[in-house]
Amino acid sequence: MAATVSVSKGVFAFKSSKGKKRKDDGLPVLDHWTRDDDDDIKERTYKNYTKCWESVTKILTELQDHVHAKVFQELVDFVREAGEKMNMDRLGAVSDIPTACLVTGVNMPDHNSIFMSLVHLLTEGVTLHIARLRSRDCTTVRSAVYKMISQLMKKSDLVDPEIMEEVSGVPGLKRTQCTMPVLIAWYKELTSDGDDNSIFPKTVGSPQKIARTPKKTPASPLKAPKSPHNTLGSPRKRMATTFSEKLLGSPCTSSESQGKPSRKKIKLSTKTSTGKSHKLPLIVILEDVESFPPNVLNDLILICSEHKKDLPIVLVFGVATTSAAVHQSLSQEASACVAMEVFQAQPSTHYLNHVIEKILMSKNVLFRVGGRPFKLLLDIFLYNDLSVEKFVKGLKVCMIEHFWGNPSSFLCCKASKRASVIKNMTPSQLNVIRKLPSFRSHVEKSPPKEQTALLLDEKITKTKIGELLTSLECWYMRFCCLVKVVQTLTSTLPQCPLGRQTREVLASCLSQSIVETEEYLEATKLIKLMAREELLPLLISIMQQLQEHGEDDILSEVHYELSLLVGQLQSLDQLDEVAEDLGEEEKPVTLRASDRFNLKEKLLEMAKKKSKKTNVYDSLRSDVIQLLTTAFEKHLQPPFSQPLHEVMFLSSSSSVRRLLVGMPRPALTTALVNPHHYLQCDCCQLEDPSSIVTTLPDISVAYKLHLECGRLVNLYDWLQAFISVVGEDDDSTQKNVDQLLQARFVQAVSEMQFLGFIKPTKRKTDHVARLTWGGC
Repeated sequence: MAATVSVSKGVFAFKSSKGKKRKDDGLPVLDHWTRDDDDDIKERTYKNYTKCWESVTKILTELQDHVHAKVFQELVDFVREAGEKMNMDRLGAVSDIPTACLVTGVNMPDHNSIFMSLVHLLTEGVTLHIARLRSRDCTTVRSAVYKMISQLMKKSDLVDPEIMEEVSGVPGLKRTQCTMPVLIAWYKELTSDGDDNSIFPKTVGSPQKIARTPKKTPASPLKAPKSPHNTLGSPRKRMATTFSEKLLGSPCTSSESQGKPSRKKIKLSTKTSTGKSHKLPLIVILEDVESFPPNVLNDLILICSEHKKDLPIVLVFGVATTSAAVHQSLSQEASACVAMEVFQAQPSTHYLNHVIEKILMSKNVLFRVGGRPFKLLLDIFLYNDLSVEKFVKGLKVCMIEHFWGNPSSFLCCKASKRASVIKNMTPSQLNVIRKLPSFRSHVEKSPPKEQTALLLDEKITKTKIGELLTSLECWYMRFCCLVKVVQTLTSTLPQCPLGRQTREVLASCLSQSIVETEEYLEATKLIKLMAREELLPLLISIMQQLQEHGEDDILSEVHYELSLLVGQLQSLDQLDEVAEDLGEEEKPVTLRASDRFNLKEKLLEMAKKKSKKTNVYDSLRSDVIQLLTTAFEKHLQPPFSQPLHEVMFLSSSSSVRRLLVGMPRPALTTALVNPHHYLQCDCCQLEDPSSIVTTLPDISVAYKLHLECGRLVNLYDWLQAFISVVGEDDDSTQKNVDQLLQARFVQAVSEMQFLGFIKPTKRKTDHVARLTWGGC
């Protein structure tokens, strides 16, 4: 701070020396892990976090390939078949460029992971030569062609690493070498069979390299005699002709003459089922077609179309909206050059459902998210960018916050390891668990004898902690199963009171008892109006879900009782639809002609006395609803009702919201009131946040004076206060100090105006300008 004098005077960059390297201290994160706790808890919580996140990463890797497996396999088959057709059509009429349009949805941050999985499958199943083009790298046609050619040639197994550094994909590559004739020569040389009589020129690069290239001794039998006028040719042709020799060496440079072992030539060709060999295609992926400049996209397609006889190029378009957006960006001439087939990828909401089910509702991951943090993550996903990648990053923040800020999370580990951890707990660690609110409430509900033992006897307390954590795991698996039951039962109802997706029901159940909500009462009313043909398939699906958790005794009992009711519903045709009316026979009613006014009262009496007919289906349906409601009421309580839920559940969302949701206004206020919070310098450290010292930045002093004054303040008086605060330690003359500080003051005021904290207004009646403050 002393070297820069004031933040308001400019931005200062401090460059670190290039020679210094950061020393590896082993686990630097562990030094800052878990505040105010012993080293044992610190180490255990950190290890639990790393193992938990490793399991999440493994699940996500499997999910990424599984969710898009079907559409990716169809796309890979299309590219492979397109390459075969292009090779078959080389001698005849060449068709248009085969193009696959992959509609990925608007989840732009997830596009990178989607196309990485696609490239991995194409590399394994089709070809190694794939180019990925992004709009930000292809602002011109020249840059787009350069990126495409350099990436296509970079995957060649024929090219030496040293030559690859010069010829492909590095910043030092000469763009004049990346042309379509060069690519054609490279591809033909790469796919030649050895007995191919086609001749490709054999010199490359700059004039100095051309001079050093050995001359070809044997003349080709098919090549015409050299003319004195075409010895060198044009520079572009010379570059294209010399490329294959640079890569593969001159035919006369054999292994015997050089004294080096010969390199095996790898072919870019395979054999079909008929035994004929065909050349594998070159794949060009345009990840964000809508963002490409229209002229670049049109010219690139036309360039590829001109060389489709020599290069089997297959295009893959990544589209965020619809396939119609591609034709809107293309001209009629470019649209006529592509034969496009559309592939619809799974939407991000579908991927999110799998992530929630495999991570947050699985026993493989012990970390759980409470109601408020889960709703926060869902809101950010639904109302921001629909990015599963950012949802997972938010989940990682929640996990870090739980293990870092909660000392009791040292018990959040697998059951096989938890037994030894509980056995070796120290008295201080045991007190951490005893101080948990849920454990204290559990002790208070216990009998008096057990209360004394749980508070004083370490052995009994450790045994009880192990039992409670085991029951907590079993309860949560039961909880997740019943959440799926609720979603199956209510997702097809009109207007979906509880939501259509599992994530919506899970968010409601994590926050409150779902039976007590108005949405559930409305759902039960709609279920009572369902016909048997609609209700029976839902109940059979619910039975299958309960059967998957057959190891749970409570769910097995619910499954047994529900199976009895479903059996009665299925055999309802064999029973009497209407029960016998056990009421007494009704006496005939005699009505006179003058009783016209008393007829209404008598009919109402008859309706009340008349016993209502009982429907067997209605009674069975009511029994089903009552059975499920009882199970929901007992076992779908929110997590904070369970003892020791703090060990596995993150319930608070304030800290997570502060990290995930941007709040620029509070951040600016904090920076102005307490610059030490961000600068971390000793000169700006304040004992009292409301105090003002001379070492504060000018804008901070101006803002603090603004807080002390009213909404309308005289500019001259405020300037005098600023001078008296900032200039009290200066040794210069008062006149110079006034001029210097006035300039600093004006700079600070302009910065505050830019940040929106003040709004200057001038009044004609006053000789001095006044400042009208905008509220903080």
